[in-house]
Amino acid sequence: MIPQHQAHHVILGAGLIGCYLGGALIHSQQKVTFIARNSFKRIIENGFTISDYKNNAFDVPLTFSAINDHELNNLEARADVLWLSVKCTALESVIPTIVDCISDKTIIICCQNGVANHKIIQQAFPANIVLRAMVPFNVVIKSGNNFYRGSEGHFVLECEGSASDSIKWLARQISSSLLPTDTSYHMTALQWAKLQLNLGNAVNALADIPVKEMLSTRVYRVLIAKMMEELLQVTEKKQIKLPKIANLPNKWIPKILFLPNFIFNRVAQSMLAIDPKVRTSMWWDLHGGKTSEIMYLNQKLVKTALQIGVDAPINAKIVDFILKAEEGDRVSPTAFFEWAENAIKNY
Repeated sequence: MIPQHQAHHVILGAGLIGCYLGGALIHSQQKVTFIARNSFKRIIENGFTISDYKNNAFDVPLTFSAINDHELNNLEARADVLWLSVKCTALESVIPTIVDCISDKTIIICCQNGVANHKIIQQAFPANIVLRAMVPFNVVIKSGNNFYRGSEGHFVLECEGSASDSIKWLARQISSSLLPTDTSYHMTALQWAKLQLNLGNAVNALADIPVKEMLSTRVYRVLIAKMMEELLQVTEKKQIKLPKIANLPNKWIPKILFLPNFIFNRVAQSMLAIDPKVRTSMWWDLHGGKTSEIMYLNQKLVKTALQIGVDAPINAKIVDFILKAEEGDRVSPTAFFEWAENAIKNY
């Protein structure tokens, strides 16, 4: 159970999402400790702001502690709730750090993209309740210390078993204009629905343009629509009913993306209601020379499709492009656009 007074929240891997989440928790009067790399630790210690595309904002008061993973002896108390906000690629590497942050009563909440990646943590910590959170929005840094949410969506916490009442209570406590929060008993289906939306992250990285510009370009929209259709074939064969996490049912989204520009711009205004400078996390990974989450996103779809006898050739090619880019052999944006035009020529 989560203590209903002065619960201690520890954000492990406080980067873009983790800092925004921690700021929103503090906004909701929660006790928070950030564990972050030194670059983010300095930002946190100097004071920061969280804000969003709807012009909500909060100056985070210095009522928290920030440490790095070499200063765990300075952790004031073990976490009541550990928010694991590292990327999928880092899950196994942070297990030793988690050991020093938790007790057997700690609820661990995994905020990763992809489907069922929390099982790595469940296997490592079988005595703890390990749940999932779905983060539908992206966050960037603006003006040096402003963590800015540039797109819509409700933060969703998994309800399961004996922890359900505590999680519902927690969701009510932390929900705000800066972090609208819901709960779900169907997190695997929700993660597949989120994965559908995340398939375009790689297109954004390869196109090398902001998300809003990508969605305004029909070639890229149709390419993403075809990628989504491959996922929908998989979820249909696996009999997974996808919940609606955008303003449209998931099966309708490809149809909207197929529309000509002059119609799309009229009917998809909410889809375009994002900051014009926002790019996806995979774009930032490639430009920062980091390993992307492609193996947990598009490749998860490709692997599942192969297992059940469904073809996913567009996603498979996108995976190939990203893996080559990570090795330093990146296709130029012009060449990628030309490939995309050829890939959708029948549409």
